[in-house]
Amino acid sequence: MSVVISSSLILSAGSSGFPLTHARILYENLALPENVTGSSSAAAFPAEDAARATTYDGWKPATLPAEWTVDNINPVTINAVGIGAHNFGVTGPHTVAVEHSDDGLAWTEAASVIASTGDPILFLFDDTTAQYWRVTLDGGDPPFIGVIYMGQALAMQRAIYGGHAPAPLSRSTDIVPSRSEGGQWLGRSIIRKGVTTSYQWRHLKAAWYRQYFDPFVKSARTTPFFIAWRPETYPNEVAYAWTKSDIRPSNMGIRDFMEVTLSVEGLTDE
Repeated sequence: MSVVISSSLILSAGSSGFPLTHARILYENLALPENVTGSSSAAAFPAEDAARATTYDGWKPATLPAEWTVDNINPVTINAVGIGAHNFGVTGPHTVAVEHSDDGLAWTEAASVIASTGDPILFLFDDTTAQYWRVTLDGGDPPFIGVIYMGQALAMQRAIYGGHAPAPLSRSTDIVPSRSEGGQWLGRSIIRKGVTTSYQWRHLKAAWYRQYFDPFVKSARTTPFFIAWRPETYPNEVAYAWTKSDIRPSNMGIRDFMEVTLSVEGLTDE
């Protein structure tokens, strides 16, 4: 499962008030490289590398069980954790849990899952304030984790309905075919793979767009993000993605409503 939703959040929909049939976007990351420690790290795979948005580097614990811990110095409020660019499908299954603490000694679980694929994971839970946060791993062989985000997810004001192409099903592959001089099929090579899709929202209130969505637009110019287009209905359809161009809204000409399309590229495990 790519989206892990706490049972209490299913009942409350969280502080946003928008149901879990509306998209969730995690773009901020309160886990900073200088505030991260790992219980162990293999050579050339330090814990702080997973706090960066890049996917070619990351954290690999030397042994399991393992903890990836963030000390935010002061209490912070978090309701989402994203884990991407990992190889749980190769090294797992793993028990993956998100926990928080006020003192770094006594820990409380926010959400957990048994992970056995390489799909991005997005944990969603109620707003929780704590100074210490960590991801714990157990089972299987030590995995590689490229990216971990911790922050508050943007809950979209409107749902996405018909016409959406789910990211995991929208593969984008660059292929070089091979043929003999006589035109015989010799095979083909994949030189690049990923996913590409778009998300469209209509009837967004102009004031809501400016207050809540535009900060994401500014961030997306430089930083990837986790996005689940319909978390409760399609929990397996999460992407760790980045924009293909600037995001520009348009006025619909109906009252104060706006519409916007988000075109992205992302990683694939297949």
